[in-house]
Amino acid sequence: MAAFVVVAPPAIGNPLRTGLQLNIFPGSATPSIFRAGSPFWIGYGFVPDVEDAETGRRVLPEDTRFELEVDGTAVPIHADVTVDGERAAGRLEIASFAAGLPAGWRRFAGRWYDGGRIVLTCDTTIEFVER
Repeated sequence: MAAFVVVAPPAIGNPLRTGLQLNIFPGSATPSIFRAGSPFWIGYGFVPDVEDAETGRRVLPEDTRFELEVDGTAVPIHADVTVDGERAAGRLEIASFAAGLPAGWRRFAGRWYDGGRIVLTCDTTIEFVER
């Protein structure tokens, strides 16, 4: 299985990681309240954990990914792949909410896939409140 990686804080000027990171990973300290209209991002990474039979090198299985829905609607995910030669050495997948979300209750459903097989899910609700 590909390992899930803790994502480092954003580099200054990174347009995908504006504002705070909102963590919905199961068992993490997910906030129950968040400020409406404030920028945030959700992101998770994967590193190779499967050995290629031909080369003996670790590879990231195809169709290893993170999916996110907010209130039942799929959110676009930007995949940033780190390449080592001709193989994927890691992938960071980010959903960016540069304008934040409006006030109200929001349901976040996350799904983590390893080689096309679902390996982890999360379903959490957060209240977005006015400043």
